Amino acid sequence: MSLIAPENHLVLFAVIVGAAALGIWSEHKKWFGKVSGILVTMILMSVLSMSGVVPVASNPKQKIEVYELIFNYFIPFSIPMMLLGSNIVRIIREGGKLLIAFLIGAVGVILGSFLAFYLIDLGSNSGNAAGVISATLIGGSMNFIATGEILNFSTHPLFSATIAVDNFAANAYILLLFAVPSMKFMARFFVKPKAENLEAEEKSHNEEAYPITIERIALSLLIAALIAGAGSLISPVIQNLFSSKMSMNILIVTILSVLIANLFPTRLKKLEDTAFAIGLWMMYIFLAAIGASTNLADMLNVGPAVLGFYLIIMFFHLIFLVSLAKLFKLDVYEVIISSAANIMGPSVAAPMAASLGQKKLITPGILVGILGYVIGTFIGVSIAMALS
Repeated sequence: MSLIAPENHLVLFAVIVGAAALGIWSEHKKWFGKVSGILVTMILMSVLSMSGVVPVASNPKQKIEVYELIFNYFIPFSIPMMLLGSNIVRIIREGGKLLIAFLIGAVGVILGSFLAFYLIDLGSNSGNAAGVISATLIGGSMNFIATGEILNFSTHPLFSATIAVDNFAANAYILLLFAVPSMKFMARFFVKPKAENLEAEEKSHNEEAYPITIERIALSLLIAALIAGAGSLISPVIQNLFSSKMSMNILIVTILSVLIANLFPTRLKKLEDTAFAIGLWMMYIFLAAIGASTNLADMLNVGPAVLGFYLIIMFFHLIFLVSLAKLFKLDVYEVIISSAANIMGPSVAAPMAASLGQKKLITPGILVGILGYVIGTFIGVSIAMALS
């Protein structure tokens, strides 16, 4: 019996919200160095569940209403809100060379996933692990979670281990990328750095900031609710049609979200920042609940093998991208910034471009990172299906 009883719904929910808040604050305050807020949230909830403070979320004999609420509603709501800004036309129009590099890098991740699968045995769930890892390396945490949910894999120890390993491996990889321009022997693989990328971007006078308001919160939640509701109506039909064991709901919600975002990009622009912030918070709440179902000992046992899996994929991705750089006339900065967008997403690619003085690559870095959010889940699920 846990200290906080399963029936104490509001107290249990307060603890989950607190763990998510601590994770978010820790990431912005750098309390734990480069450790991601997601990992802080999950480890905290895992410790609380293993020590008996909160009930364990993975107990099959006990259905706990707070966890059930989070598992059933938070992801279908958060995905539409995080994808409202996925304007594919703008990504293609403004992505430039970075878009080409990003797509080559994505292919490298896919091929690397197959290579890692055949070199390292993670057990019967190796295919699912390859799927969620490739989803997060092409997209981000949103794709990682969505793919895990679709594959009914989110409560498996391998799923939690990948989150822990992802943080360490990705941070080490970004440090390597920063070192690449100073490696003189690598220069032969790239074209000469483009002077025009050093120029500052022209700011459009039409660009407006859209602060979070109650109206935008209400509209964002309404759109998310409508998409989630439509997904819940369509997914059983699709699931029966294909006789699939996968959870099709999240996949359908993702497709509908991208479709709506690209049908009404101008009207949804004012909601992008508000919706993304709410969606990200809901992702943290979901991961806190996942943390309550995670056994740290199980996670650590499979951690080294998962780290090897990650390293194979990331190094193959980099080698593949570098080997094709000259063919596609990519310079070293375009390669490493696009690679950062692949592995860590737009939140890392943009500041990397700025710190390297590649001012014209800041916006394309953000845009191709968003493209990763759009395609990551579909690629991850496809890889898992092919390998399972």
